[in-house]
Amino acid sequence: MKKLLCLPIFLFAVYALAQVDVKGKVVLGDSQEPVAYAEVTSVENPQETTMTDADGNFNLHLTADAGILNIMSIDGVSTSMSYTANDNLMITLDPTQFRLNDVVAIGYGNVDQADLSTAVGQVKNLETISDRPVTNLSEFLQGNIAGVTILSQGGDPTASPEITIRGKGTFNTEPVLYVVDGVPYSGPAINPTDIENVSILKDAAAASIYGAQAAGGVIVINTKSGKLGKAQINLNVSTSFNQVNNLPTSLNAKQQADTYILAAQNAGGQPNPAHLASDNPWGQITRTNWLDEIFRTGVMNRVSADMSGATDNLNYFTSVEYVNKEGILLGTDFKRLAVRSKGDVDITDNLKTGVNLYYSHSDAKGTNTNSGYSGTILNAMWMPSAAPVYDDQGNFHGTVPYELVDYAGAYGEVYNPVAQLLRPTTTSPLKNFNGTGYISYEIIDGLTAKSTIGYNIENNHYKRFVPRIPELGRTDAQNYLHESYSESSRWTWDNQLSYDKTLGKNSINITAIHSAQEEIYDYSYQQGRDFSSEEPFNQFMSAAGELYDTPINTHNVIRFNSVIGRLMYDYDKRYYFTASIRRDETSKANPEDDFQTGVFPAFSGAWRISKEDFFNSGFINELKVRGSWGKLGNVYPLSAYPYDVPLSRGNVVLGSEGTYDYQGVYAALQSNPEITWEKTTSYDVGLDAELFQRSLTFTFDYYQKITEDLILDGLPDHHIGLDASKVNGGEVKNSGYEFSANYLGKTGIFNYNIGANLNFNTNELVNLDGYAIGDIDYIAHGNNVRGVLYPFQTGIGRALNSYFLIPHMGLFQSQEEVNNYVDGNGNLIQPDAQAGDIKFKDVNGDGTIDNKDKVYKGSYNPDFTYAVNLGFEYKGFDFKALVQGVSGVEVFNAFKFETYNASLNGFNLDSRVLDAWSPSNKGSNIPRISTKDDNQNFGKASDWYLEDGSYVRLKNVTIGYTLPKFSEWLNQARIYVSAENLFTITDYSGMDPEVGGIGLDNGQYPLSKVYSFGFNVNF
Repeated sequence: MKKLLCLPIFLFAVYALAQVDVKGKVVLGDSQEPVAYAEVTSVENPQETTMTDADGNFNLHLTADAGILNIMSIDGVSTSMSYTANDNLMITLDPTQFRLNDVVAIGYGNVDQADLSTAVGQVKNLETISDRPVTNLSEFLQGNIAGVTILSQGGDPTASPEITIRGKGTFNTEPVLYVVDGVPYSGPAINPTDIENVSILKDAAAASIYGAQAAGGVIVINTKSGKLGKAQINLNVSTSFNQVNNLPTSLNAKQQADTYILAAQNAGGQPNPAHLASDNPWGQITRTNWLDEIFRTGVMNRVSADMSGATDNLNYFTSVEYVNKEGILLGTDFKRLAVRSKGDVDITDNLKTGVNLYYSHSDAKGTNTNSGYSGTILNAMWMPSAAPVYDDQGNFHGTVPYELVDYAGAYGEVYNPVAQLLRPTTTSPLKNFNGTGYISYEIIDGLTAKSTIGYNIENNHYKRFVPRIPELGRTDAQNYLHESYSESSRWTWDNQLSYDKTLGKNSINITAIHSAQEEIYDYSYQQGRDFSSEEPFNQFMSAAGELYDTPINTHNVIRFNSVIGRLMYDYDKRYYFTASIRRDETSKANPEDDFQTGVFPAFSGAWRISKEDFFNSGFINELKVRGSWGKLGNVYPLSAYPYDVPLSRGNVVLGSEGTYDYQGVYAALQSNPEITWEKTTSYDVGLDAELFQRSLTFTFDYYQKITEDLILDGLPDHHIGLDASKVNGGEVKNSGYEFSANYLGKTGIFNYNIGANLNFNTNELVNLDGYAIGDIDYIAHGNNVRGVLYPFQTGIGRALNSYFLIPHMGLFQSQEEVNNYVDGNGNLIQPDAQAGDIKFKDVNGDGTIDNKDKVYKGSYNPDFTYAVNLGFEYKGFDFKALVQGVSGVEVFNAFKFETYNASLNGFNLDSRVLDAWSPSNKGSNIPRISTKDDNQNFGKASDWYLEDGSYVRLKNVTIGYTLPKFSEWLNQARIYVSAENLFTITDYSGMDPEVGGIGLDNGQYPLSKVYSFGFNVNF
């Protein structure tokens, strides 16, 4: 019995003596961050394996006294290390390997970055987005991706930057399609700190899987998910201060009076008594700097927090964000509360399901700065400096006191700009709910079925009450209530079947999808006026004395039905081929004759040269060439039912004693049953390389993007009496080069990186085939300055929205020069000119300066864009900087028309007119001051207004410090300071060269300098 008892004890002792324990820790690079859940395996006996814990530690039981361990992270980064019995190892993974193993989100799936055969840009440094005072992703993207141009639409809190990928292909809307967690997204900007990674599908081969909605390019966003291990809590808190810079200066009261006295004398007239000190001493005293009054230091407070975690079969992420941002103009602001809840569950080994819910509530108040009549900044320039903001009773003051009403006309019809910003009561709450859910089942090994449904509902209730304007200036005895309500709902249902298999050296992925979408949009608008009381309790439509005009009501239903197929194949990770096709049907086009059906194919291929046996380079670690071709569509410019007979309604007068309250329905324009979407074909050739132990990455692309069947306003047939319908016609070509490079280096414990990107693009209207019969070779544009200057036209061979202007040749310096400027018959070309007026070029030689002398003079489309970013880390300190620039853009500075021009209504002027031409100041380029514009110095659309809008801007600087870990429950604590738009180098004389739109500057709401400080904490 004793022998039997001793036997297991003996066997256990033998086993224990044979067992070897190897402990260690796996960390990442010089940061020494622990690598959780990395797999540690014996090469000699693969059954002996374990995983690191949340802190990167492992303890592996082995039978051999020595051998080799293979270590692989969950991201696919691997290394090997030898061991001997009872070692305690410190294993470091190379962070540069993560580049090749990065998983890139593409349409309806993911691929390894090394396996890409299309032009897909990955946004780097997304972990720093919480360090910058951005409220949407597009602000962060500026300067970060080659081929992606982000143009700010000014600093208005209600405006979002415009994103253009590889040039504009149309005169119409060509928006970027956002895809969030696999589902097309049409809601407001999402919380930037929710974003895990972003891919930008730039060429048609990458984006064609989204068909008729993807001509503007596709931005694929994956939101964060939990990671295996202990629950994580992140807290980000920041405060920012926004300050305006580079403001113009108005004339003070005496300067305004003196300038208008001189302007009257130069015009051969008598000064207005309002400007004479003897008649109006009140008008000689400066009381207000109006620009100082309307601008302020805006404060933005932002708090975001999230909690996440994961187990073997459960993954969760929950976040909340609150933003409260004051605009730099009084009365403008932006607020947002956003909440996200996301989870995934593995019900069985084969069955998975998940849900992602997002709710945001925002309210933004902006102001109109684009109008040449009521622009807020313009009115601040125009308002006389002699006028105070408020009168003695605390009411808003006008251009002059009531007792000086006879002088009011001398200062023009101008709003008190502070009243313009503060008097109206505006609310515009925007509520959005977005929810997606999916269920996925692996039928057999490699074959997976997935069904995803997404739903988005958004409503906006806009209400603006404008009280009466009693003060002198632009008086209005009427009050108004503008109220609108819009609601849109959209559902998307995708059913996807994917087969992914590797057989030896052959890897294949086949995806088939059916996608259905429906969007319902309702909109109503009503204007009321003549409210007896302006108190808040009376600011409702039912209290209006008059409902003005017919209420507007719109109801649209738009549907898409699509089938998609894609094949991805590679051989030995060397040769890659991808083909896809999408067939779209949409209710936006005529269901007859297949006008509503489009087919969008694409092909791409790549050769990974560095995997070839013959390739043996000591410094090139990765080399791949790729090429692609594909077709896309742009359905957005089509209205809901453009092929049908469009009817309009409005109030009309019937009968000799009729009043304006009969409602009529009428055909306003012709229909076009053959209208269809715009079509874009693109070509791309690219090269990707990694050099010097993967420390240097480099990407080059050449592309062409051709858009056909442009949707244009047709030419009216005056025999019919209706406006023309939209028609298809014309072709636009964009072609260009993209370069991007990034270098990661280290010296001891000093880590640094330098990155740069550069994009050249040429934009051209190739033809107008199909647009009109005849010799029409241009499209005229209605964008204008106060109905006087029309500076835009696009001709064949020119960039879209080009400037079409009369050239000028400086200023006449003497009357003799005016007299010598004659035609072939000796007639004066500019008979109304005097010394100090603009000398226009008689381009066609007919002896007259008119619109026939206009020529093309560039555009707001940049020739190239560029950016440089750099950063370093040292002993917990980190520094990052981004320099961003645009070259080859021209800006039409219409602000000069309104603020240099004394022939308008007597408005105050820009102080730069003090340097206007005079016999003693002949070096000026500003025409002489005059209350008459007989020579049309300001009234002709000339290139005198055109300025170089190129700039280079220090976009961001961030300095942070990560505190040493001082608690087990506190993973990381970091503090930082950041500066945005720190300085700009430009020759543009306006407030900011980044005016947005197509380059027309009427006093755009300027971008501000932003100084931020905050902290990030991870528990």
